[in-house]
Amino acid sequence: LKRGTKSQLITRSVHDSTDEVLISIEKMGHTVVNRNLYERERHGKGESHHESLFTPRAVLYPESTQAVSDILKLCRVAKIPIVPFGAGTSFSIEGHVCCVEEGSVSIDLTKFNEIKLPTDGFLDDFHVRVGAGVHRLHLNEELRHTGMQFMVDPGADATIGGMVACGASGTAAVRYGTMRENILALEVVLSDGSIVKCGTHARKSSAGYDLVSLMCGSEGTLGIITEITVKLHPIMPCVTSAMCVFSSLHAAAEAVNALLQSGVVVDRCELLDTNSIVAFNRYSKELDDLPEMPHMFLEFSGSHESSVREQVNIASKICLEDFGCSSFIATSDASERRRLWSARHQLYYASLALRPGSSGIVTDVCVPLSKLADIIQSTADDVEELQVIGPCFGHCGDGNFHCILPVLDSDDDDYRNRVEEVNRRLIKRAIAVEGTVSGEHGVGTGKIKYLPEMYGQEAIDMMMSVKTALDPENIMNPGKVFNL
Repeated sequence: LKRGTKSQLITRSVHDSTDEVLISIEKMGHTVVNRNLYERERHGKGESHHESLFTPRAVLYPESTQAVSDILKLCRVAKIPIVPFGAGTSFSIEGHVCCVEEGSVSIDLTKFNEIKLPTDGFLDDFHVRVGAGVHRLHLNEELRHTGMQFMVDPGADATIGGMVACGASGTAAVRYGTMRENILALEVVLSDGSIVKCGTHARKSSAGYDLVSLMCGSEGTLGIITEITVKLHPIMPCVTSAMCVFSSLHAAAEAVNALLQSGVVVDRCELLDTNSIVAFNRYSKELDDLPEMPHMFLEFSGSHESSVREQVNIASKICLEDFGCSSFIATSDASERRRLWSARHQLYYASLALRPGSSGIVTDVCVPLSKLADIIQSTADDVEELQVIGPCFGHCGDGNFHCILPVLDSDDDDYRNRVEEVNRRLIKRAIAVEGTVSGEHGVGTGKIKYLPEMYGQEAIDMMMSVKTALDPENIMNPGKVFNL
């Protein structure tokens, strides 16, 4: 064979095999097969800064769980890699939807958009069944008339299925928990096409292995989630938000721990460093310019105004008297509160706007609360020392924070190395205090190399055993979480 001919034959064989399966899928009539290059490229990257090695051969849009089962049966026989796709939002940021193998296909769950509300409109059991493609904002819009709400809020308008797959959380986790604490049951399709019901509609169970928790955070490597039963919470009639200004980032982070230790009940507790406020002021039209100092955003809620006011007063006293807070402004006005949190949710794009045309490397660690102040301050110091752009902010009520590091295609190797050094130092510090390398974004391809140091090889081997048992052909989102 001439040089290169063998690899060309292998590539052609892979393409032919995938194309044959795609034709078979089209003939079944229950799945749209999209070969448009733009859609393929979009589905092969999401919002990640990680480059996809390959473009998916097609994007599939199945209409039912049975359709997903039929697709997986065909793909397993032909050994075609499958990459599930939700919304491609920031929860694909670690390369979750990137294709690392030739001949992969993307399965888009957009059509799984049903919200199964009871016919009488009452949600007496505090849960609802939803399709994996339902977006969280749309879910809460549909729930509003019931007086109930879904409380996991990652900021991005992600799909519920994607949030389960990545183990998402967000601004309200300090009170309501992460996705793991807000799922009762799942419907999952395994690599052999088996349709599995995980969990029950009971509020608790000690029967057998916890398959719901196993699937949560599995990043599409064990199966495709098609339906989720999520927990709901009452919409509180009395809500107050507060904005606090601090002289130092370390003091603001210490105040968080003091609030929680004092028993203050907060729904949201967000910490932003000075660089985040600079980004805010340049980008957001929601708020007037804020003092360029570290800020904390808080939210409180309850069934009675007096109980909420009590929590706000305690928080105000702690921040102002014990931690040098120079300003504590609280509001119960609904429009003001929406403006505040809308601005907070725009921080990712505000950070990218500091370097127009950039994409973001988004760090994501979670550490014990007692270590938060030192580690977030050290990260902000690293940003200054290494002379990179990197706003630091986080869901400080549970020890989870991020540093967004915008990078440009034109950045030289020296700048990119300094950016990577900020991320590396942050991860090393988190591991050193027995924290995690990802609080809510997942592993994807970007953090594979850190897992053995965090867990030990024995734990990685255990995960691999689960993976090979459920997906022996390694067709389910290969190259994510670890490499087989």
